[in-house]
Amino acid sequence: MTTAPGATYRATFTKVTSFIIVTQQRRTVHTGTLEQLQAVARSTLIYNLLLGWWGFPFGLVWTPMALARNAKSMRQVRALAAGQSAAGPMPLQ
Repeated sequence: MTTAPGATYRATFTKVTSFIIVTQQRRTVHTGTLEQLQAVARSTLIYNLLLGWWGFPFGLVWTPMALARNAKSMRQVRALAAGQSAAGPMPLQ
């Protein structure tokens, strides 16, 4: 996959934090190069896998939803970086 040097993209990632009966979702918008967004996606994935599942019942529901939403955001960014048309995150000018 070839990307334009210095091309920046925008993606939204969701983090889920759970502690037994309390579950919190945080959506944040990140802007950066493909490599930077891949690093954010990787750290968010690890965070969700370690801290998202522990709340009942919402941790068990929201964590898989966040994982799917974050994966979709990265697919859209990769498609944009590859020069394909994708709905969602838009390249910054």
